[in-house]
Amino acid sequence: MPDRLHTPQGRQIAWEAVPGAGPTVVFLGGFRSDMTGNKARHLKAWAQDRGQGFVRFDYSGHGQSGGDFLDGCIGHWLADAMAVLDRVEGRVVLVGSSMGGWIALLLARALPARIAGLVTIAAAPDFTEDGKWAGLDPAQRERLEADGVVYLPSAYGDPYPITRRLIEEGRAHLVLRDPLQCSCRAS
Repeated sequence: MPDRLHTPQGRQIAWEAVPGAGPTVVFLGGFRSDMTGNKARHLKAWAQDRGQGFVRFDYSGHGQSGGDFLDGCIGHWLADAMAVLDRVEGRVVLVGSSMGGWIALLLARALPARIAGLVTIAAAPDFTEDGKWAGLDPAQRERLEADGVVYLPSAYGDPYPITRRLIEEGRAHLVLRDPLQCSCRAS
């Protein structure tokens, strides 16, 4: 059973920390993913086999964390990740999958001294702008503007809800428009 933490913003996050040597590996899941997925489970086993610290968590509105997914946005999920990192001592290796790759890049930009390494798996930085918004046809854009949400087909099951807030707020966190300064350095 995961532990619970409350973010400064009042969200309840489910998370798990496995003690071990540093730097601690922190897994950042993808859009609508949770910490029980295959990548997170395999990475946890790998870290444990090495005796390395490991952390995984669910963003608000995901998995076992509180909140409604439709209320979420990149800034919220970044703040969730920062709240988790506030409870991890020392330097970290961020492993971001899909949207988690975007969150990892934002963390690397915000906390460069804490980052010992950065690994992304099918990273999706700026996906709200370059992927979802750009991929909407005119009728979907109208529906998004009118209803505040549009549901897009997903290869992973239920359609993905894309909210107007997710698109608009995502623009404040774009990372691919300018050079990204990231200096991971050895201990």
